[in-house]
Formats: sequence, structure tokens, C-alpha cells
Amino acid sequence: MNRIELKTGILSVEKSQALERLVDYSSRINKKRGFFFVSKVLGKHIPTTPSLMKSTYQELANLIPKSDEKTLFVGFAEAATALGQGVFEVFNSSNAFYMHSSRFKTSHKVLLSFKEEHSHAPSHIFYAPQNKSLQELLENITRIVLIDDEVTTGNTANNLIEEFKEILPKVKTYTLITILDWSSKKYDNFDIYSLYKGKFSFEKNDKEFSSNIKSEAQNILSIEKIIPYNFARYGTKKLNIDVKKYIKLEDFRNKKVLVLGTAEFMYAPYLLAKYLEDNGIETYFQATTRSPINIDGTITSQITFKDNYFENIDNFLYNVMDREYDKVIVCYESISLPKDFDLKAQLETKFETQEIFFDI
Repeated sequence: MNRIELKTGILSVEKSQALERLVDYSSRINKKRGFFFVSKVLGKHIPTTPSLMKSTYQELANLIPKSDEKTLFVGFAEAATALGQGVFEVFNSSNAFYMHSSRFKTSHKVLLSFKEEHSHAPSHIFYAPQNKSLQELLENITRIVLIDDEVTTGNTANNLIEEFKEILPKVKTYTLITILDWSSKKYDNFDIYSLYKGKFSFEKNDKEFSSNIKSEAQNILSIEKIIPYNFARYGTKKLNIDVKKYIKLEDFRNKKVLVLGTAEFMYAPYLLAKYLEDNGIETYFQATTRSPINIDGTITSQITFKDNYFENIDNFLYNVMDREYDKVIVCYESISLPKDFDLKAQLETKFETQEIFFDI
């Protein structure tokens, strides 16, 4: 066994090259779960190349049983929003569509909501599709494919599937696709396919978690005026975004570039990063997050700021300020920023920084 000493305890995992290529390790500021598997392929907490992200989407899509069934692909906020859409688009079924859960409250019709109890921010909302053709497709789907970056017990997926059964009675098949599968229990409701399946143990220490971190909005407001565009929150087919309109390639020649997504908004910025990399520019991708993680293990730096959604939530960006980039591009789905939003100001102390506000 490989024993990893973390600030919160000792994490033990099987020694495996397959696991080593997928994750590294850190610790959470979370009494419920003190360890953290830091994905090397997700493009969230540490920098990842867009090409590695795409190859991961392909690997996961290859795990999905082939079928002509009408299918709903589901991703999870906030870490797996791009993962879910990437797998869906690589799978390339005309008889399917994709949506992801959200932590943000809007006035649109809610399909269902649930809580991920172990999470720092447990509330998830699935919104009903806005598009009429997607509404009709949803009414007739017979298969749901859930896509997440990690499955620890499978309880969350099982509980969610019970909710789906109540509102989508025609669905007969549920499949869970994930990068890491640590579950030991076999569920009758669904089958799990993963890039790695294994076991771990965690011996937590007596470290106290004193924290004033705000991970969920205290005053829940409807914010669709801040996020008016549907990048997948309300269901989508292929996301057609002309990323070329936001940048000029000649501005990035011979530069090392970091593209940042923000919170749940990851897939469209990933497409921008992929466009840069496809055109010969050294490009890395990651995103801001509301996940509170210790500077520990593979997490070597952190900056903190309030979110760009006017909810006064603590957000974080890891492993950027101790790296070297010629340019950082911050991407938003929000159409405006709070006056005290200072992510760009913090980045500009070290990097040339550009902000892009996406539309669709």
C-alpha cells in the first residue's frame, strides 16, 4: 500500500501506475471527508492540457455500452460539468442530450433537486429543458448515463436515480461513468464503469476544522439576469461556440497560456483552450472552485476571492500563483462582475491577464 501523509491524516491506496496517471493527493477543509483525490485529467484544481482532457473524454465514452436508445447524459456541478459534456459530445449520439446539475438558483422550472451530503456545498438542482424538442426527448428517454469524476460509495448516484424514477418512468437503464470508482457495494439500480477501480483507507487525525468558509449562498436569490445564457444548465445538444471571435491567435504565439473556467462554467472555456492548443500554442486549462482544500500534498498554492455570481461565496484558485505563464485568460458566463471581485487584480500581480465574457 502507498501511505500518503496529509495534514488531516494518512491516506492509504494501492500502488498502481493506472491510478498514478489519474490522480495526486491533498486534504480537504471538511470534517466529513478530510482527504482529496486531485485529478490530473479533470482540468479543475490543477492545470491540465486540453488534449489530455479530450483523451479522457474519449476513454470514458468508450466505456458506455452502445445503444440506439433515447438517452439523457447527466453531469454534476461543479467539478464534472465539462467532463459530462465532453463525454456526451465524444459519444456523439443524435438520439441524446446533455444537462448538468447546478448550485445556482434561477426562476426556470426545476426538474428535481437533491443533496450530496458529504460535500462542502451539498445542494444540486436539475432544471427542466427549455427547448421544446429536448422537452419531448426527455419525456421519451429510456436510458440515463450519469458522468462524474469520482464515486466513493455510490450512495449519491443511487439516491438520485430513485428521484429520476419518480419523474421519468420510461427509463429502464441507468449507467454511471466515472474516472475513479472506490465503491464496494453492488447496486441494483445501475452499473458502474470506470477508468480505475480500487480501495483506499483514511486514518484521520485529531486536527480541528475551524473555518468560516462560505460554500453556499445564505440569501438565495434568483440570478438568471447574471447568467442569462444556457451553456448546458437547461439541456443542450452539441455546444456550438465560435471561440475564434474572442481572441486573435497572433496575440498568443510563442506564449505559455493558462485558460481559466469559473465555477460550473468549464466546457466553453475548455473549447477555447483546445483551440489555442490545436493551433500550436502551449496551453493549460483549469477552473476556479468553491472547494476548500488545504495547501497540502500536490496543492502548492491558493488564492481566495468572492465569487463572480454575486452570491458572496468563497472561491479558490489552486496551483497558479507559483507557476509561470505568459498570459492568463479568465472566462465567465456571468455578464457582469461584483465590484469587490478581485480575481483579475490578484492574477495581475504576476501575469498578463485577459477576461472574456462568453455568450451563446
